[in-house]
Amino acid sequence: MAKLTVLALSLAAIARALVLPEAAVNQAPLGATRDDGPDEAADLHNVMFGSHHLDNDDDGRSAAESFFNAVSSIRGHIHEDFSQAVADLVGLGYTGDHFGSPAGHGHHDESSHTIYELISKSKYTTKFARLVDDHPGVVELLNSTDSNYTLFVPLDKAFDDIPDDHKKPSKKVVEDALRYHIGLGEYPAKRILHTYTLPTAHDEELLGGEPQRLRTSVGLGGVKINFYSKVVAADIVAKNGIIHAVNHILVPPPYLGRIITLFPDRFSTLLLAYEKTDFVKFIHGVNLKGSTVFVPTNRAFNWLGPRANAFLFNTSKGRKYLKAILKYSIVPNATLYTDAFYDKRDDKDEKSDDEPLSHETFDLPTLLGDAHISVDIARVFGFASIKVNGYSRVVVPNGVGKNGVIQVVNRVPIPPHKGHRHHHSEEHGEIEVSDLIKRLEPYV
Repeated sequence: MAKLTVLALSLAAIARALVLPEAAVNQAPLGATRDDGPDEAADLHNVMFGSHHLDNDDDGRSAAESFFNAVSSIRGHIHEDFSQAVADLVGLGYTGDHFGSPAGHGHHDESSHTIYELISKSKYTTKFARLVDDHPGVVELLNSTDSNYTLFVPLDKAFDDIPDDHKKPSKKVVEDALRYHIGLGEYPAKRILHTYTLPTAHDEELLGGEPQRLRTSVGLGGVKINFYSKVVAADIVAKNGIIHAVNHILVPPPYLGRIITLFPDRFSTLLLAYEKTDFVKFIHGVNLKGSTVFVPTNRAFNWLGPRANAFLFNTSKGRKYLKAILKYSIVPNATLYTDAFYDKRDDKDEKSDDEPLSHETFDLPTLLGDAHISVDIARVFGFASIKVNGYSRVVVPNGVGKNGVIQVVNRVPIPPHKGHRHHHSEEHGEIEVSDLIKRLEPYV
């Protein structure tokens, strides 16, 4: 049993963080655009975004009015789900004596146990608690009352599918994974409703030493963490924070490139572009402290039109421009999430910080010389939408990775003409090869 628990987090990195998110993503059309059918758009909203998505309808009018008419109903259902989850957990034996009390049924000063003490006492979290016991630094963190934390604790059932013949991970790998379950600060259910990502106690060197983040999504089915792990009980109060029980182990995410290769049915054209331009070799030679990668779907490349794609992929001259497009899609040393910004640029401006964002416009450098990319993040009642260069929409936000974040876009980002910031007309038709060359020529 000891060997099983020690091996759990290593195997979970493969079985959970790689396989299960792919299955979740495959339920939704990542490239859904205004041309997609209503059923596909609904699937995208429900599966990938839950109640977080805000966008425009076919007539170009804001969908906010109809969307927010349903917000009260959605919130009601979500809180009913949370309440039912807590009730179910209590029915399984999670009472105040075993695991704490649901938030809202008491205050922190009424709880006499720390997060560590609660998971150690519970008969449903013995495997995770046993792993924690082997790491004094994590024990100290979960016992500390100097700050409040949010623990996403895997129930013992989360370990059931892990075989006992996997290679033993290093102690550091296990500790990093344990810390990745610990959110910095308190994130009760009501706060998670308007949270897109949250910082954890796992500091990631490849993000410039910043906290690696967990991705949260809320829908009528409840809360998902990193697409695949579901909150099965919410808001268990401890003296030093909140506990949410989850049904799958959480592990620090893999490299961004690895994540992209997991979904060839969505990103095969991009992967072919990497191959045609020997881009992997190029990017491996770039020293980055975090990054934001705007990842176009297959449909995004289709938007360019057959002539532009034939030029880019099938001519030696075109491949130079294709490589320029790939460079333009990457923001180096700046990791932009919906609700946080890790800015590690040497020339960052004074207003850049890591505070939660409201309505912000970012003018960010790319790997394509002095070509900048513009990102607008708008929030209405806590729900956010992201646009790139004024015409490309982020359709799957905040794909957290070891070395940055993926923002999946429905249009291939291309530098605007010199002196222009946006190209709204590009949303309605393919691009001419001559125009493509004109816009990329200064950087090739």
